[in-house]
Amino acid sequence: MSALKHMMFAACAPVVAALCATSASAQAPAFGTFGFDVSGMDRSIAPGDDFFAYANGAWAKRTEIPADRGSLNGFSALTESAAERTRAIVEAAAAGNPAAGADARRIGDFYASFMDEAAIEAKGAAPLKPELDRIAAIKSVADLSRVLGGTLRADVDALNSTDYYTDRIFGLWVAEDMNDTSKYRAYLMQGGLGMPDRQYYLGDSDRFKGLRAKYQVHIATMLRLAGFSDVQARAARVMALETAIAHAHWTVDQTGDVAKANTVWSRSDLTAKAPGMDWKAFLTAAGLADQPAFGAWQSSAVAGISRLVADQPIQAWKDYLAFHAVERGAPYLSKAFVDEHFAFNSKELSGTPQQRERWKRGVDNTSAAMGEAVGKLYVEKHFTPEAKAKVQAMVKNLLVAFDARIDRLDWMTPATKAKAKEKLATFQVGVGYPDKWLD
Repeated sequence: MSALKHMMFAACAPVVAALCATSASAQAPAFGTFGFDVSGMDRSIAPGDDFFAYANGAWAKRTEIPADRGSLNGFSALTESAAERTRAIVEAAAAGNPAAGADARRIGDFYASFMDEAAIEAKGAAPLKPELDRIAAIKSVADLSRVLGGTLRADVDALNSTDYYTDRIFGLWVAEDMNDTSKYRAYLMQGGLGMPDRQYYLGDSDRFKGLRAKYQVHIATMLRLAGFSDVQARAARVMALETAIAHAHWTVDQTGDVAKANTVWSRSDLTAKAPGMDWKAFLTAAGLADQPAFGAWQSSAVAGISRLVADQPIQAWKDYLAFHAVERGAPYLSKAFVDEHFAFNSKELSGTPQQRERWKRGVDNTSAAMGEAVGKLYVEKHFTPEAKAKVQAMVKNLLVAFDARIDRLDWMTPATKAKAKEKLATFQVGVGYPDKWLD
């Protein structure tokens, strides 16, 4: 819980500070005021017919989505303001000469390295070589399982439909065991697709058919940029393998059926119910060899994907792993990689016409890699202790109001009210930044 809380602080601190502490800056943005913007309403529409259009129609009509975004909402202004402020912080760190080991030095060095396009161009695909060499050395199912296990990341969430996706062959979700909340469970979830969902591979609409053709061209282009030969044949094998993986996948609706998905397998069940993968090699490489049991969230998908490890040709898996290694690295490589990655993943899949300026991507990546270090410098400048104290007082008042409201409820028994107050007393609310920063 502590690590998760700190990660949430790190990710949210700049946006929260921009929202809560406009008084801390002499140039307070207009969106820092509170209340509902009635000018965004379209009162010509009956709320019972289309409440969204009634509440937001005028705003939607007059607002243009920026060319470097696929969508826009009220938080976008906060994000942009925070990015501008963060840019000033990281550029000052890069331009200055902080002491070695200082947060400002780490931030400045990281940002400067991302912005050094000449050095990046000179390296080409060389940064990928160690990973591509490991993939090229695969000769057996055990080797393949070891490499697949080494790519496992805790990057999915079974209870959040926006966080099901992972391009790793499986995703790892660690959460309280749904059958015994006194312990944590490691849940394996389906993954392995380069496009967002199984329908992109199996759907028969013109859009899905067109995207499949463009995706195969994209695979070939990425492999060619990385120096591979015979890229058309490789791309065809990757596409065929990912289509087979998609056939094994559950739909989003099935994935959200907790009663069906909450399956727990023992360590031996993995081998018996999901043969194909060398599970000993996979789990050892993933650092999970000592786990006695696992959640198989989409059990038949876990089994189906595992079966493909043994059934599909080793060369198809090597091409697949090589492409995904290039695809993940592309945003940080030379311009040809960056542009091709954007052209398919943002322009074709998301409809974003224009790539974000490099400094914005530099700020995003620096914040993602060093969130608490950046957040610490950010709040020193834009979120005063006085502003934090005001928000904490507001939250405290809300909890007092909740407590009083429990007293007034006529449908709760005294015993239930006591339990409700006991639960309320456990609430921990983080505001803006943690009391103790991570090193």
